[in-house]
Amino acid sequence: MGDLTPVFLCFKWGKGYPCRYTNILYRALRDVMQSPFRFVCLTDDAAGLADGIEALPLPVFAMDRADWHKGMWPKLTAFAPGLFAPGTPVIMMDVDVVVLRDLTPLFDHLRAKGGLHIIREIPDTLPRWFPKVFGKPLLSNSSVVGFIAGTQDHLFEMFRDKSYAQVAAIGNDQNFIHHHAHDRQSWPVGWMISFKKDLAFHFPVNLVRPIQRPDAFVVIFHGVPNPEDMTKGPFKRWGSPEKFGYFPVRWIKQYWTRYAQEPDR
Repeated sequence: MGDLTPVFLCFKWGKGYPCRYTNILYRALRDVMQSPFRFVCLTDDAAGLADGIEALPLPVFAMDRADWHKGMWPKLTAFAPGLFAPGTPVIMMDVDVVVLRDLTPLFDHLRAKGGLHIIREIPDTLPRWFPKVFGKPLLSNSSVVGFIAGTQDHLFEMFRDKSYAQVAAIGNDQNFIHHHAHDRQSWPVGWMISFKKDLAFHFPVNLVRPIQRPDAFVVIFHGVPNPEDMTKGPFKRWGSPEKFGYFPVRWIKQYWTRYAQEPDR
């Protein structure tokens, strides 16, 4: 049957996120996990990855490399047949997340429920407050995706030979997964929350109210800011035009500092 040790899977390609993001994620998981796991990085360049990270080459697909970033399409290689032994629980994670506690319950949930688990799209402030006026159908966010190896191979097979022009209309990898996954389910509400949409404050509250560490498994980041942005010194502005700050976020800075301690090779 092969090795069925649960796998955390991430990606490193291009120049969007330096290897320190991957290394910090690995060290955080190594620290908080109470059960055995493998940490695998699908990459086109393994240089700089920390000891303990298993680097595997990205499975080959047809899309021109110049188009990869127009929707993060390489993430669909997570479903390539034969990458992991069938039956292996896999949790695919973006490297720009903050892990707050032991994620063993995610693997337990995945084994118990089967199917593919993905974050239900988190609405912005106006759609959340006034859904009848600003609301739209919610799709999915692929910052944390769980599945059992061998059950979603069709996602890669459907994508493998496609050019960007053939999939551009669907938008991105997470929309592709949302529409085509077998037995798609949403992670329980509150397990993964968005820093930008759930935690950051609008002006002027953002100037006086500290952002508290939430009771969640994972904090996800999309757009701006990135977690590293909130580790700088005082009066270094971070965030979007609507939600921003001028001071470090204490618990994010502590996380980043702690797991960046081991020098990257």
